This record gives sequence, C-alpha cells and structure tokens, in this order.
Amino acid sequence: MKTSSNGLAAAALGWHRAIPLSRSRFHHLSSALFLVITLVAGFSPRASARTLLGVYYGNAGWAMQDVQNMEAWQGKQYALVHLFTGFCDSSQIMNNLFQRQLPAIWNNHNVPVITWVPRCGGTIPTNLDQLIATGKYDAYMTAWVNGLKGFLRGPDGVYGTGDDRRVYIRFAHEMNGNWYPWSANSSGQTPAEYIAMWRHVHAVFTSNGVGPSHVQWIWCVNNKDSDNLTYPAEQYYPGDDYVNWVGIDGYNWGNMTYGTLHFSWKTPAQIFDNMIGRLRLLTNKPIGIVETASSPYVVGVDILAKNQWIPTLYSYVGAQHLKMVMWFNENPQTSGILCCQLTDWRAFDARDGDGTFTVDQTTYTTYSDYRTAMSLSWLTSADPANPRLLTQSEFSGVL
Repeated sequence: MKTSSNGLAAAALGWHRAIPLSRSRFHHLSSALFLVITLVAGFSPRASARTLLGVYYGNAGWAMQDVQNMEAWQGKQYALVHLFTGFCDSSQIMNNLFQRQLPAIWNNHNVPVITWVPRCGGTIPTNLDQLIATGKYDAYMTAWVNGLKGFLRGPDGVYGTGDDRRVYIRFAHEMNGNWYPWSANSSGQTPAEYIAMWRHVHAVFTSNGVGPSHVQWIWCVNNKDSDNLTYPAEQYYPGDDYVNWVGIDGYNWGNMTYGTLHFSWKTPAQIFDNMIGRLRLLTNKPIGIVETASSPYVVGVDILAKNQWIPTLYSYVGAQHLKMVMWFNENPQTSGILCCQLTDWRAFDARDGDGTFTVDQTTYTTYSDYRTAMSLSWLTSADPANPRLLTQSEFSGVL
C-alpha cells in the first residue's frame, strides 16, 4: 500500500513481522543461494542470450513517476511498458494514447506494448470478428493507424528515418478463454472468423505502410484453454506471415476460491510448460510471457511464499529461453477486475511485502526478491543511446 509516511507503512506491515526469525533468515539465505545458483550454474550456457524485461504498472503512460520509482528501487530500467486501449472511435481517447501516453513511455526509454482490445463498452455483437474482418471498423482503424504513425515518426516528424519509434501490438488476446467477445461462441463465431479478423487488421497496417520495423504483432494465448471450449488455442493461429511473436498469459492464483472457481498454488513450470510446448510445435516465432504475477495467498497471506515464487519465475524464463517477460504489477481490488478481488499481483506498491522504498515522501511496500531477480544481467533494458531504443534484432526477438 502506498502511503505518505514511513510510520503508516510500518504500521501496515507490522502484523507480518511476527514471522519467526529463523524463517526470515532462511528467506535471505534462499535469496542469496538463488543468485549464486542462477548466475554461476543455471545460466552459464546461455550467457549471450537475453530477455526483454517489461512491466504493466497501473494506467501506464499516465503514472510514469511510479514506473520511474519502481525502476529506481530495483536498479534497472524496463525495456517494455505495457498498456491497454479499446476499440474506441473517440478522438480524445486516440489523442491521449498517441500524443500523451505513448510519448510518456518512450521518453522514459521504454518501448510501449499496446494491448488493443476490440471492444469499447456497450453491447458487443456476437459476430464481432466477422464485422471487423469484413470492414465495418476500417474507417476507425485507418484513423488509429494514422494516429500511431504520428507517434512512430519520432522527433523529426518524418516517417522512415533513423529516429522513428517502435511499438508492440497485442491484439485480441486470450482468445482460447471464454471471457472475451472475440472468442468462439454459441452464436457460430469460430476460429476461422478470428483468423480472418486478425489478417484483415494486419492488412490495414501494411497497406498504410506500417511494417515490422515499426510494429511487432504479438499473438497471445491464455496459458490453458477454457474447459468448455471446442477449439484449442492452435486453431486460432493466424499464420507466421501475420505474427511476429507468440505470447502467453498465466498467473499463480494461490490457494483461493472465487465463486465456483477453485485455484491452487502453482509453480511457473506448472503454469507455462504445457502451453510453451504446444506453441513450439506450432511456430518458430519468439515466445514471451506478456502477463504474469503471483498471489500471496497460501493459507492466508504468505509473503515468504510469494517472495520465493518471484525468482523462480525469472529462473524459469531464462531456462526456457523466453525472449520477453512482463510482470503484471496491478492490484485487482482497486482496478475493478472482477475475477480476482482477493489477490494482489504487485511486487512494488503492494498491499503486503517485506520491505519499503521511500522517495519524495511517498513510501512503497515491496517484495525484496523481485528486486533481487532484477540483478540478473540477461534481463535486458532498452538502450537510451539508441534513438529507436532497441535494435531491429532485439525488437524482433533475436537476442
């Protein structure tokens, strides 16, 4: 919980300091062992391989001071900062995105990752994919691409020069779940319509001169198919000509029950192994984890358990040679995400934690092992000396 004084932060944290001293000592010992094992043994064969480091932190582009403070705390800048935007045909929303949010992220030396969600409030048609694929939203998308090109042009205002900017676009994600209107449904919407939609949206960009040196497309699945779906993730794949990266979203929900949904504590391998294997059979495109985090709930809040899960995640990312990883530093309890009101994904500015960081009289509650994991040299920031922040190889996942 963010507070305006050290005293309030200490009071908020006081209850968990009853953890026995021996357990605390074990935690610090395990953190040290993690670094030794990871740096000396676990990753010596991949010394030249790197992974783009990213974060989703609240309303990205509007609260960059918090991102900057997180970067200062952990001692490393992010290569990527993630934000969400809808299919909202509003000049104000588009101007905010292209003229304020994206420049704010870029000026902090982070490359934006845009999750572009094809909906914007109101009633969503059951044949959404078909409507997009057959051109109903072309005028909006053309205006959106032109607005994006204004950002991509860079400081000299000329498209196609050495100071042009870059973005990743994750469009219509988690289609293998049952919670978004672009998934297959009982009204007859199928993966074929999804693929046609994706290819049509991609074509709007290419026909307007926006290609892979400016935009990399991330096709991103949930880590598991919904139990009641007819179609697995693979059937939604648009094809290698239309995709630059494949991504996975997956969380450790902890030992929690939300209505009829029951979750148990899972390791990163238990969350991601199956889908990573499936994606590697599907395509040779680089793989990244676009959303991930851990709940602290085991039997009640267990700060030590979450602290230990965090370095395990980054160790797993390295061992799997994943090229992108983004921590979802969000508190669903305050952001209106209905799925997970009892948990807290944050490692910085968290509700619970084992440390604090104070800057300009603002105190953030923190998980120390997140900061420890950030010291891994292969977790890569952008290069402020490069006017495009990433080389084309890095941007394309060749690290």
